[in-house]
Formats: sequence, C-alpha cells, structure tokens
Amino acid sequence: MKQRVFFWTIFCLATLFVASASTFGDDKKAEEPSYDPFAESEADDAKYEWTDLFDGKTLDNWIDIGDGGDDAVKIKDGALRLGMGPTTTSIRFDSEKSGIEIPTTDYEIEYIAKRHDGTDFFASLTFPIGENFVTFVNGGWGGCVAGISNIDDMDASENSTSSFYNFKTGEWYRFRVQVTAKTVRVWVNDEAIVDYPIVGHTLRTRFEVEKCKPLGFASWVSTGLIKKIRLRRLSAEEIEEMDQRAEENSKFFNFSK
Repeated sequence: MKQRVFFWTIFCLATLFVASASTFGDDKKAEEPSYDPFAESEADDAKYEWTDLFDGKTLDNWIDIGDGGDDAVKIKDGALRLGMGPTTTSIRFDSEKSGIEIPTTDYEIEYIAKRHDGTDFFASLTFPIGENFVTFVNGGWGGCVAGISNIDDMDASENSTSSFYNFKTGEWYRFRVQVTAKTVRVWVNDEAIVDYPIVGHTLRTRFEVEKCKPLGFASWVSTGLIKKIRLRRLSAEEIEEMDQRAEENSKFFNFSK
C-alpha cells in the first residue's frame, strides 16, 4: 500500500511539473475550456426531474462537521466553500431538517465543483449504495488520483476504480454519480471514469469521512467550491442499461476481490 501511495504521489508531482514546463514562456492567453459544465448541466434541467440539495444562498440543508476549523464552511459567490483545514473540511446533508430523503439506490447525484487552492481532493462525495457507503475521491494522493474508496478494503489509489485525472486548480468540473443495486458509475464532465460492478464486493468509507455519511462532501488540505448540488431518480431504462453493463463488466473485475 505504501509503495502504491508513493508511486501515485511521485507520478502526480511529475505530471504537474511536465504540465507547467510545457507552458513556460508562453505568453499567449490560455484558451477557454471546450467543456462548459454549467451549460451542460443546464441542458439537463428540463430533461429530468431534479431535487436541489443546495440553493446557492444558505447552509440550511447542511451540517458543518467542524473538522476544518472555525468559519471554514461558508457561502461564497453562490458556492458552498470548503475552506482549507489542517486535514479534512467536511459537511453532511441534513435530511431531517430539509425533509429530503436521500435514496440508497437507483439515483444520480450531480454537482459542479473546483479546487480554489491546495493540491489534493477538493469535493469528495460520500454517498450510499444500499446499506453501505463509499466516497468518490477527486484529486487525492497529490492531486490527480480519482476513484472510489473503499472497495474490498482498498482505497481509491489501490483498487480497480483508480485512475489519473489532472484536476486543474481554478477550473470548474461537472461530476455525476449514478448508483444502482449492481453498479456505480461516475462521470467527470463528459467522461465516464468509473463503471464498476459492486455485487460481491465489500464497500465502506475511510475513517476520515465517516462523519459525512449518509451524504456529504470533504476537502483535504485544499479549498473547494461546490455549486448546483442536486439528485434525481434513475429511469427504469437507465437502471436496466446500467445493470446489464454491470453483468458484462463483472467478469473483468472479480480479480480485485
């Protein structure tokens, strides 16, 4: 485990160095990102029936866990701000106060987030899968590891959902997490980076985000800004398609047990 974490840390640092070096001396204005997460999200406004979990104005539906220090969690320019703490800065959705029940299967959660500063995960999402809970980590282990923690007692840097993704500080990303009884799928912008069959696997969270359950966000020594948090129920057609893919994919992932 230590060797793998060390590898990912060195790999991330090397990648960031190469990316920085490639733009050194280029005084041209950087091109705008080709993917607009806000426009793409708005395109789905009328397509599905959404339930908003964040109004962009208040923390009424959220509980500050308090691990990030005083005034670490606040609203800033219409975004939910997870300030940089000594380790994690975490929040948890308040179902009782909001009156909104978080489903445990056959649902999608969408949110838009960016790393404002720091070098690690900035808006990890802890969410339910049936009776269990896992966390989607965006930019852990030095800033570029994405995946699900934990599967079969292996975290996102070790299991088969692990991937490299260069999350650029200051750039907004659209995240979509889809869950059925057989699979979990995660999209970053228009790219599906996790499509994992969960049947027969052990699922749990890491201890750092235990207090985020059943639904919550956390950053790690980084400041994250989150916008437009919402959820919806998956259609019967979506569930069938995802579960069929899970059955096909399961033959390739059983080795990780």
